This record gives sequence, structure tokens and C-alpha cells, in this order.
Amino acid sequence: MPKLNNPLHNIDAATIERINAERTIDLARYQEEGADDRIDYFLNFYFHYGISVEQTIMLADLLGPEEDFDGLVTTIEDGAEGFGFASSLFGGEA
Repeated sequence: MPKLNNPLHNIDAATIERINAERTIDLARYQEEGADDRIDYFLNFYFHYGISVEQTIMLADLLGPEEDFDGLVTTIEDGAEGFGFASSLFGGEA
């Protein structure tokens, strides 16, 4: 998995602010996962699955913030395993 010096290099401050402002789940839930906020939680997917923050934001926008700990996780895990439409996000075929 390629490592970038700054995985947020293409994410502007306004997008980071928007992502954190759209959070509907209590901040404590993100902190239970070791994240400081919602965007930091998205970074965990980069480090664990190699999915870019941009791709995670796209999926999160599609699914909605209430799916951060359910649908988003399932979609990314399935994509990492090569199942479903998200597999194309990881360089595979859908």
C-alpha cells in the first residue's frame, strides 16, 4: 500500500470543515475509534485499507453521515475484498 506524506494533500480546508460539520453521530463515537473527528476517522480507512480520503468522502457523501459506522465501513471492506461496486475504487473490476 503506497504511503503519502500527507494523505489530506488534496483536501482543502473548506471540505474538511464541511465533513466535520455534517457529522450526525456523537463525537465520542469517533473518538472510541481513535479519531479526533470525522475527517480523522476517514483517514483511518486510508491507513487500514488504502482507500484515499477523497474516495472515502465521495462514499460518505453518497451514503450520508448516519452510515459512517455501518454502510461506509461495509462498502469499504467489501471494496477492499473485491466485492461490489466499491471494488473499482481499489483498482479492481466491479
